[in-house]
Amino acid sequence: MAKNFIWGPDGVLPHIEEHTKRKLNVLKNYLDVYFDTVVRNPAQDRLNITLVDGFSGGGAYSDGAETRAGSPLVLLNAVEDAAVRLNEGREKPLEINARFIFVDDEPEHVAALRREMLGRGYAADDPRITIFEGTFVDHLPTIMQQITATQRKGRSIFFLDQFGYSDVPMSAIQTIFRSLDRAEVVLNFAIDSLLNYLQDTSADLLLYRQFGIDARFIADWQQRKDESMGRAITQRALMAHIHKNSGAKFFTPFMLWSRTDNRWMMLAHLSQHQAARDKMLGVHWQEQNSFTHVGSGGLFNLGYDTRLKESCDSLFNFSDMDRTTLNKELVNALPSEVHRIMNGGELEVSRLLSEIGNRTAGTNEDIFQVLSELAHARELEVLSSKGKPKRAGTQISVKDRLILPNQPTLFFPAKW
Repeated sequence: MAKNFIWGPDGVLPHIEEHTKRKLNVLKNYLDVYFDTVVRNPAQDRLNITLVDGFSGGGAYSDGAETRAGSPLVLLNAVEDAAVRLNEGREKPLEINARFIFVDDEPEHVAALRREMLGRGYAADDPRITIFEGTFVDHLPTIMQQITATQRKGRSIFFLDQFGYSDVPMSAIQTIFRSLDRAEVVLNFAIDSLLNYLQDTSADLLLYRQFGIDARFIADWQQRKDESMGRAITQRALMAHIHKNSGAKFFTPFMLWSRTDNRWMMLAHLSQHQAARDKMLGVHWQEQNSFTHVGSGGLFNLGYDTRLKESCDSLFNFSDMDRTTLNKELVNALPSEVHRIMNGGELEVSRLLSEIGNRTAGTNEDIFQVLSELAHARELEVLSSKGKPKRAGTQISVKDRLILPNQPTLFFPAKW
C-alpha cells in the first residue's frame, strides 16, 4: 500500500493525487449518466441496484484546505442526487433501492471509513450499507450470494480501484459476469507496473499467466520495450488478453498518466451490453484530455499492431480535433465493415454497434452521424424498424436496418 493512500488512527486524511481525482470524476459522471439512462420510463417506480466498492479506503481525502469525497461517498452521493433529480416532475415517485457494499483489507481504513460516514450522518446500523474488513476476493462469494438472492438480473456496479494489478484476479471478474447479467465493472489496473516487473520466470507464475503472459509475450516485450512505440504496442496486447480472459463482452480500456508514480495506468469499463459501453465512452469524451487512447479512434483492434510502430500514432485525447479526425476515419472505414457484416443481406444497426463496439472511440451518436452521411451520399440505405425507407438525413436509430443501395457507388461497387 502506497504511503499516500493510508488512513491512520490519527484522523489525518491522505492527500488526493490528480489521477485519483480523474478516476473519481469519471465514476461520478458515469453514475449520473447511468441512472438517467436506466430510469427513462416515467411509469417505473423502483430500481434495485447494488454498488460494490472493492477497495474503499477510508472514505475521504484531503485536497488542500478542503476534504474530498472518496469512492464510497461518491457512490452514496450519486444515488442520493439521482433520487432527487429523477423525481423532479414525476407523478409517480421513484425509489432507488440501492445497497452498498464497501470492502477494504486494512483495519485502520475500515475504521476511518466508519468514522467518516458517522460524521456525515450515516447510521452505524444503516441497513443499506455493509462494510467488510478483508480482501475483495475473500468476500466476493458472500457479495455474489447477497446480490443473486434479491436481484433477478443482478443489476450492479463494481468499482475495483486496486492499487496494483494482482488483487483482482481474472477468475473474480469471470465470476461476476458469469452470474450477473446486468453487472458492470470499472477496473483500475497498473499496466506499466506489471510490464516493468516482468522477468523471464514470470511466464511460469499463475499471476501473470492469467493475463495471457507467456514466454513469447515476455520475449517480445524485452525486444521492443526501448522502441518508440514498443510500450504502447505491448499495452494493447495485454489489454486484449485481459478482455479475452475477463468474461465480459464489451471492454473499454483507457489510459491515465500518474505524475506521482511516473507511469501509465489503465481504467477499464467491462460489461455485457453495448449500451453500457457507449455511456462510459461518452463520459470519456466529456472528460476531455483526462484520459487517452493509443492509436486511431476509428476502427482498430486491440493487441499487437505494427501499424502503431510504423505510423507512430499519437495518443488520442478525446479533443474536438480528435473528434473531427475520428469522423473522417469512420467515413472511410465503416462502409467496408457494414458490407462485411451485412454479407449481402440486411444489417440491424444494433448488430453493427455490437460488432464494432469494442473497436472504436466513437460513441453511438458518432456512428449514427457517419451512417447518416453515407446514406445522404447514397452509399447505403436505411430502413426503419417497420421496414420502411427513411429519408436521407433522417436521424438514425439503434432499431433501424441498413441495406445496400440499388445502384452501388464508390464504397459499394457492383462487384461486391
